[in-house]
Amino acid sequence: ITSSIIGYTYFLAWSTSFYPQLFMNHQRRTTRGLSVDFCVLNVLGYVCYTLYTTNFYFNQNVIDAYRERMADANQDTKQSTVQGNDVAFAIHALIMATVTLSQISIYDTFALRPPSKRVYVILSSAFAFCTGYVFFTRVHYGSIDLLGLLYVFGTIKIGVTIGKYIPQMLLNRSRKSTVGWNVLNVILDLTGGVLSLLQLIGDCAGLSDWSGITGNPAKMALALVTICFDLIFLVQHYLLYPESGEVQSYSAVPTIQTK
Repeated sequence: ITSSIIGYTYFLAWSTSFYPQLFMNHQRRTTRGLSVDFCVLNVLGYVCYTLYTTNFYFNQNVIDAYRERMADANQDTKQSTVQGNDVAFAIHALIMATVTLSQISIYDTFALRPPSKRVYVILSSAFAFCTGYVFFTRVHYGSIDLLGLLYVFGTIKIGVTIGKYIPQMLLNRSRKSTVGWNVLNVILDLTGGVLSLLQLIGDCAGLSDWSGITGNPAKMALALVTICFDLIFLVQHYLLYPESGEVQSYSAVPTIQTK
């Protein structure tokens, strides 16, 4: 019961964290101040995380493969720590990340605010890595290692989570401002990260099985990375680049000076 309460509280916090940015973009009629790279990588990450969580929760073949792979010397049955709230969050996050990305096209257009070349490299690399893994396991083992592929998706999600926050952090630093980057989003995101980590630790403690952490690396790493970067964003917003107004007009948003 405690795990469910913590889990759905983190689901509520993390899911709600998407809306302040959406409403701010709508109110300002621009996404300026929001990193395009962040938005594109966010969608990629949540595509991977949705595939990861839904298969671990619903796919019986994956559940059985996980139990077999994680079984210890005594053949004790291991249970995945992916919960229903993880699935609900992943699906909702994918939808909201896609909507946020679409706002760039609606308010500013991708012609004016295109993703960087780095993003195209990341997208191509992720696709090539997944395709290569499928091909390798198919040839080497005679069948696709679905469980392994899901861990690949989880790894991509972790990498993308790190990669998506860095452009926003650098954008704030270059502009010496966090205008356009909603701090309420950061606070809710931080709350969700802490609660997600608590649920994972609590589930492992309740099962007396700490392999649940190594068996669900995406959730563990996602929470830790989120907490670290959100703390950085809070320092930027409140200490380094404090703003006097809640929301400023498009013309008031500082720009990056280029030569």
